[in-house]
Amino acid sequence: MISPTHEEIHSFSHHTCGQWNIYAGRGLPASSLQDAQGRPVGVLLGIAVGPAGLLTGPQQRLPLDSSAAEFWDRLEALIVETAGRFAFIVECGGQTRLYTDPVGMIGAVYDPVSRRIAASPLMALDRPLIPNPKFSLDVIQNHGGKISLFNTADKDVRRLNPNHYLDLRTFREHRFWPRGGDSFAAPQDPLEVYDRIYAQASASIGAIAAAYPTALPVTGGQDSRLLLTFAKPYTDRIRHYYSHINNYATRRDAAIGSLLCQRLGLQHEAFDKRHHSLAENEIRKRHNIYHLTTGTPAQPPQEHLNGTADALPEGTVILRGHLTDLLRAVFVTRPQALWDTAYWQIKKLLIVPKSMFGPQTAARFHDDFTAWQQTLNAPARSKAVDFMFMEIYYSATVGAVFPALWQHFYVSPFNSRKLIALSLSFAEKHRVTSEPVFDIIERFAPQLSDVPFDFETPPSLDSLYGSNGGFSTLTCNRRQAAMARLAQPLPAIPGSELAAEDLPAATAALAAK
Repeated sequence: MISPTHEEIHSFSHHTCGQWNIYAGRGLPASSLQDAQGRPVGVLLGIAVGPAGLLTGPQQRLPLDSSAAEFWDRLEALIVETAGRFAFIVECGGQTRLYTDPVGMIGAVYDPVSRRIAASPLMALDRPLIPNPKFSLDVIQNHGGKISLFNTADKDVRRLNPNHYLDLRTFREHRFWPRGGDSFAAPQDPLEVYDRIYAQASASIGAIAAAYPTALPVTGGQDSRLLLTFAKPYTDRIRHYYSHINNYATRRDAAIGSLLCQRLGLQHEAFDKRHHSLAENEIRKRHNIYHLTTGTPAQPPQEHLNGTADALPEGTVILRGHLTDLLRAVFVTRPQALWDTAYWQIKKLLIVPKSMFGPQTAARFHDDFTAWQQTLNAPARSKAVDFMFMEIYYSATVGAVFPALWQHFYVSPFNSRKLIALSLSFAEKHRVTSEPVFDIIERFAPQLSDVPFDFETPPSLDSLYGSNGGFSTLTCNRRQAAMARLAQPLPAIPGSELAAEDLPAATAALAAK
């Protein structure tokens, strides 16, 4: 929590930045920041991997001069290059600013009245919560609805747009990324971009796993396989490779995860709910903690209620694949001509389930959505649906939920604006069919490419185990296409817009999944 007044918070560490008091919960990494000359400039919370490696320790010296006129520009350039789950609180020249990771994974909400900032709406308040009238607690509790569009459970507390900084003097937000002159133009050499993505993502994993007890969940999906590909040079640093088993679908996930680990000579652990349980009072306690942290009666993840999450030691850093899904353009389901249309985009935010969504819900949030659209500069508007996914959907989901999962520290090593920019440089028509995902895995971990994904695997688990471990009938078409692209890179495409006539062909494979 960040507060203008001194607070007494049991077990929280206390730091200062200018006139501001900063409190970090037990176990949350916190470093005092200095400039290159040793002058104090602020505090870093969370896990952050910069261009020179992990930013860690009681004190961290940044390669910046706080007396230079370009200090803020250079700080922002450093933050753009930084991956992880973090918050920078920085003071220079009478200004104090808060910057977070690209999707607010660290959690950041603020009350402009009390001038408090926290990961939880309730902690940001110095008064009782006043329910936000735009949202139904019944829909959240019983139908999985979400509080979105920078709203919170309280009518006044706002969630920070993660690609804006918050000016603590005025409590106003200002976009700092992307900059107006940035471009997400298609790459001249896709293979060179794959190499850059692989180098930074691998370095992030290596740095995190060298400093913290780390675990990597492995499933049949694309995101976890990308992380395993990136982790290849540092597999010995990761302590646990695992899968949760809650139902038949996750049992298939675990079977595929086991095969992937076999391919790299790694030990795979399957945490089956049939072998774990929690006492009723412990389940109630976890519900209460989750509700207090999120500010809503939302349901915690199943693994935190059936005990399988407890199979990993408390305090483990768990690597998640969030943001790698930009390489699949998961929210791009309409051509660019419809990207200004609010209705279908508000529907994708899952404020209410799709079956309950209609004109009334769209109208209730139309002003919030258009207000966000107006914050987009030209480069962000060129990838507007991806920015909706990052800034609105992700900040309202992982940004709200991760602070409530207190047993472990969840972080995406791909959560970097540099990696995001590289991912967005590929045209929608290629991303929507997962071509960059398949190409990266084929290029850097072909032994993992030969194991079928969940969408390639028939219902029976027996189909996973072919003679001599061969999977040619399940994976050959995908692999041959990737090999052809890697042998002869696609030419640069002028503009990355997805034309209406391209969409049916581009999404046919996804519809089949």
